Amino acid sequence: MTHYNWDEALGAEGLLALTEEAVTPPRRGRVPLRRLAALAACVGLVLGLVNYQALAAGVEQVFRYFLGVGVAEQKASLMIQGENLSMENRENLFLIEGAYQRDGVLTVPLDVLSRSETPGRVWDRQKFRIVVYGADGEKLTGVTRTSEGELVEISNGGRVESLHPLGDTWLRQTYYPQGYVNADSVIALFELPPGETGPFAFEVEAYSISDGWGEVLWSGTLPLEPPQAVDVTQVSREVGIGTITALVSADRYGVAFYTALDPQYTEAGGRLCQLVVPEVWFIDEAGNRYQSSMRRYTLAEDYMPELRLVEQPEGEIIAIEVNRVMYNISYGDGQEQSYPVYDNLNWIIELPQ
Repeated sequence: MTHYNWDEALGAEGLLALTEEAVTPPRRGRVPLRRLAALAACVGLVLGLVNYQALAAGVEQVFRYFLGVGVAEQKASLMIQGENLSMENRENLFLIEGAYQRDGVLTVPLDVLSRSETPGRVWDRQKFRIVVYGADGEKLTGVTRTSEGELVEISNGGRVESLHPLGDTWLRQTYYPQGYVNADSVIALFELPPGETGPFAFEVEAYSISDGWGEVLWSGTLPLEPPQAVDVTQVSREVGIGTITALVSADRYGVAFYTALDPQYTEAGGRLCQLVVPEVWFIDEAGNRYQSSMRRYTLAEDYMPELRLVEQPEGEIIAIEVNRVMYNISYGDGQEQSYPVYDNLNWIIELPQ
């Protein structure tokens, strides 16, 4: 295992490249099954089949894995989106997937895709935003979360400012074959009035050069419901300054991660801002390796996003390989940060047969 600080080793350009690497398109390769078995034997793993209520070792918190959302701490206030929502007009496809409510905050992802190579020139709509209404019919207040975890009101949240060529993400893998070539995404946070539980009405508005905001392209109701139980495989491993836990979905096509920092860091005022796991491979029974696609990533909330296998494997997935993890640790008021990276992990997560 190699350890370094990514800000010192890479600089600004390197950080950008590393971020892009996290959404590299799935590539296929092969790994000898003998090597797979040897690597699994060399790392200390705690492997067990657990249910939806997975308790992190040494942490008095309960984390769960939600398909379409990732890992989130389970609390009584948690409600997640049931049915995925979509709407297509003559130019764009709009998606709302993986929304959830917790601790007085509603989190709503919005994806906008276009078939046009030059979407802004096809019609006079170049920006979009999502607006959500409470039970009283009033607009909910848009907020963002600071590095200390506090909510701050913002006036320009929930906006898709421009569409750009599909990057090498799950959006490209899923929608490029259907003819979509440009896209952008936003994850909007809304502060809820005390006791507000939904359902919530929403509108997606378009911005035009001539009229500004206001034209409603799509309206509906956001369905939220209590989370349903899902079996997962849970695996934990100490990696540098913390213990990382992987939760693998029962269909073996998804994995999400969370971490508990070592006490010496939390006692010194350290707080985890990010856990990035950019190199995750799914391995089938023939030894084929398939790189994952990150569903989405945001600093807006403290859940850990899921990575999904988009490509159809040739055989059953029997293992998941993790080669690199990156921490972003904040201290005090957030002015001091550290960015430890642990590379060449050769962490093999064998799945029950």
